[in-house]
Amino acid sequence: MLGFPTKTINNIKDLLQSQQKDIEKSLKEVENDDPVKEESLAESSEPGTDSYIADSHIRTVALEEQLKKAHTSISTALSKITEGIYGKCEKCGKQIEVARLLAMPTAQYCLSCSKKNSK
Repeated sequence: MLGFPTKTINNIKDLLQSQQKDIEKSLKEVENDDPVKEESLAESSEPGTDSYIADSHIRTVALEEQLKKAHTSISTALSKITEGIYGKCEKCGKQIEVARLLAMPTAQYCLSCSKKNSK
């Protein structure tokens, strides 16, 4: 696991697993709250209801996409921990700073490469 202390990796792993559970719970809630999936949708006849439902559905889909991206990032980080390659910058191959990983456990790049990518 590059040069990380085992305790640090275990803390990050626990945090990622907790975040993953929270996201999975949120995904289920978002799916259940999507107004397009409600059975009473066919019965709605009030003026403005359709636009409200469409707007709510668009927001629900956007939130669902964000949650799925976060879930994928967390799954990738957990896989890297299992493979023993967690914390390696995907661009330069150097170790990502521990403080960065503690602040953002799904980071894929070291701070230097991240700054270069954002320009």
